[in-house]
Parts: sequence; structure tokens; C-alpha cells
Amino acid sequence: MLTFPLHNAALDLKGKPPEELPHGLLTIPPEVREIVTGQLAKYPPEAHAPYEAGRLCFETVGWFFYDLAVPVVYRETPEGPDVLAVGREEVAAYNARVPHDVRPAAVKTFRGFL
Repeated sequence: MLTFPLHNAALDLKGKPPEELPHGLLTIPPEVREIVTGQLAKYPPEAHAPYEAGRLCFETVGWFFYDLAVPVVYRETPEGPDVLAVGREEVAAYNARVPHDVRPAAVKTFRGFL
């Protein structure tokens, strides 16, 4: 059972430059898994099953990057999001290498700003 207030990873990462922020495969935190499970429990499994992995990845990226004022490019995987680029410079370089029209559908961009 969740206890509030939650202390997400983004609070500890605030102020760090993009190169010091998490890259690569992020493990889905238990808190994120519990939040998503609670959200999806409102719907029948057949309605949410196709979206569960994507929701877990999105919420995990938010857990680490929400309100850090950096864009993030990540790939959805069953194990969690694989962070490919963080910050304007890395994202611009990634976009130059892999244009939107040829990138896999599992590659997403996160902009979690207030």
C-alpha cells in the first residue's frame, strides 16, 4: 500500500546537468508499479492489457524526470524504459540521427514540465 507523500527520484536529480541524469534501461520502481496497477484496476484486464507496458514506461520516465526541464527520448521495453537521450543537445543529436518518420513506434519523447 502506498504511503504519501511519495519521494520520487526527480527530487534528488533536480539541478543536475543532463549528462548526469539517468540513461539506459531504468528499472520500474515498486511505487510506480503500484500506482499504475491501481489506475488500471478500474478497467477490465482486456481493456488495459495492451497499454500496461507503455503506461509503466511513461510513469517510470516521469518518476525520474518530471519537472526537471529536460526532454527525454526513450524506448518502451517490457523491462522498463530504455533512455536514449536526455537534454536538448542529446535529443537534437538523436533526432538528427533518427528522424521521426523512421523511428520505431516504441520510441517516445517525454517533456514533463510544469
